[in-house]
Amino acid sequence: MRIKQTDGPSKAERLTSLIYALATTERRFSAERIGDYLNPTGNAEAREKAIERLKDDIRNEFGLRLITEVIDDIPYYRIDTSDWFLPAIDFSVAESSMIALAASLWKDSKVQALALSAAARITGNQSNDASIAPYTGAMLPRLSVDDPNFKACALAVFNKKTLKFDYEDAQGNTTKRVVDMWGIGQRFGNWYFTGWDHHREAQRVFRLNRLQGHFTIQVRREGASNTDYHPRPQDFSMTEVLQDFDLRNPGHLAVVELLDDSATPLRARAINGTRSSATLNIGYADQHSFAAELASFGPAVKVMQPRELALQVANTLKDARAAQHDIAQLSALKDVKFKPHRALGRSSTAQQVMRNIDMIQYVVAQGSVTIGELCERYSMTQAKVRDELAMIMMCGVPNGQHDELINVNDGDLDSDEVTITNAAFLAEPQKLAPLEAVAVLGGLNALDSIPAFEHREVLRSALQKINAAVARFDGWNGALGFALTQVREHDTPAQLIQALRTKVVADIDYYSANSQTHQRREIEPIRLIEDGPVQYLRAWCRKRQAILTFRVDRVLDVKLTEEPFVLGERHQDYEKLDFSYSANSDDLEVEFYVAAEAVAVIEAFNPIAWSQSKVESGHLAKVRLSDHLVAAPWVARHGGKIVVVGPDATRERVEKWLDDAIRMYED
Repeated sequence: MRIKQTDGPSKAERLTSLIYALATTERRFSAERIGDYLNPTGNAEAREKAIERLKDDIRNEFGLRLITEVIDDIPYYRIDTSDWFLPAIDFSVAESSMIALAASLWKDSKVQALALSAAARITGNQSNDASIAPYTGAMLPRLSVDDPNFKACALAVFNKKTLKFDYEDAQGNTTKRVVDMWGIGQRFGNWYFTGWDHHREAQRVFRLNRLQGHFTIQVRREGASNTDYHPRPQDFSMTEVLQDFDLRNPGHLAVVELLDDSATPLRARAINGTRSSATLNIGYADQHSFAAELASFGPAVKVMQPRELALQVANTLKDARAAQHDIAQLSALKDVKFKPHRALGRSSTAQQVMRNIDMIQYVVAQGSVTIGELCERYSMTQAKVRDELAMIMMCGVPNGQHDELINVNDGDLDSDEVTITNAAFLAEPQKLAPLEAVAVLGGLNALDSIPAFEHREVLRSALQKINAAVARFDGWNGALGFALTQVREHDTPAQLIQALRTKVVADIDYYSANSQTHQRREIEPIRLIEDGPVQYLRAWCRKRQAILTFRVDRVLDVKLTEEPFVLGERHQDYEKLDFSYSANSDDLEVEFYVAAEAVAVIEAFNPIAWSQSKVESGHLAKVRLSDHLVAAPWVARHGGKIVVVGPDATRERVEKWLDDAIRMYED
């Protein structure tokens, strides 16, 4: 096989080799030597910056520390590997399945792949849907990390940094904040972070998607000993912060008027006996989220009180309408080419290094594997796998001897059988890197936050073993939390959970968005799934004689019968936790412009094509829809982050719908 000639080692090769060398050899690596290897053509300043980036990469991507030893006034570097390897630990079959279940909860494919790979490394077991199914319980969450600032926020918590940022509150006011980072967590599908707010001189909780722009790290010259720095309290728990959110943030009451049957689902939220009236009283805690939700109903609902909520709904609609106007002026939309999958860009250098190390561990652990096995494991083409193996073969001690390089197939890269030797250090399973810890521990903590989770004993046992064996440093101790199951004024979710756990038939009045009608159904509940702000019920429908998915917020009424049912073959539900939209091949094709932070919204509707590259800062996507106005609620809810490009008939219908909604709030 001919190895592609380059001007020198790739960034991934350099980083893999440095980790290998700084952690395994007794050779001394000075700053000059490392800088010369990282940036051979750069000046002294560029090489110094390269070393600083190396320190950050090693810490943030792998959870390792680059430590300095001064000899004869010359600093030398090495990696502290004293807490890198997994200790011997025995997980039961149930614990391994629980960890795999936690890893599978992530909606984001990249995070789920990262979590499942880490779970397999920890437990030594590759679990499947059948082994996970017995531990799913009556309730499950679906987790996501679709905020573009998530990674920076999570790493700032892990590294106990102080961040500066501009923040927009629920009333639309923007202020500058400086916060010592304590924790990050997800509540009802939204990410929040908390810490000591220097402007308020108190702990404050912030919603991540209200951040304006990006974080800036404030450099503390004195480090954590800085007298202005407020460290995370010893007993801190982000889960408790999120669970206490409603207690610390009193609820508000909205008065809304229903103007069309398409707003019927809001009746399920009404309180104080107003469900049958055209005017509803609805309780809410977060004005920002509730305004977006109300905007998605467009001209079907009007906010009467309070004025601040009505103003925010109107502004959200106006932002969406302005984006529709601006899209017509965007010249970059012309001559865009499409392909079936979204362009994700190249993997980061650190991601490639982590994949290379995982590949080394997998091959060494198996003794030998086929190229086909590697292609399936890493979802890569055969050519790409061979390129990765060629790169691994060139890794080792920088500028070292031949026997100091990693041996792949004794140099035969055309072989269909793969072996790797001379990489014993990298082949040993390592503890979780920071974002792997988020993925695995996050899923377990999310399960632990479910009230009355059926398998809590197994869950707690798995969590205890993982915290003791794989969590490196104290960066995630109590700092990662989740709060699930929304507390609402009505008792529909509680009744459904009771039906689930007592195995009794439920009689529900269910609203269908397709027919815009509601009818009673007798169902046998199987499980409840929380996907961000929306809960779904999987149940056997006696009318349709099939397992169906019901949105809980469209259950207008529920009555528990006294008729028990016994779980049987018809209740076996191994369907993956996916609530993506299903279209027909003869549906109309709609083209959208999607801002980067709203990509996850459109992905749930199974686009048939994506622009081959980014357009401005977002993407173009083509989605099949059953009607012109199916898209209108998304466009309104996201206030300009999702825009209809074409066809003209769909764009015009959506714009008229927005105009009708905006007109209601004009003086």
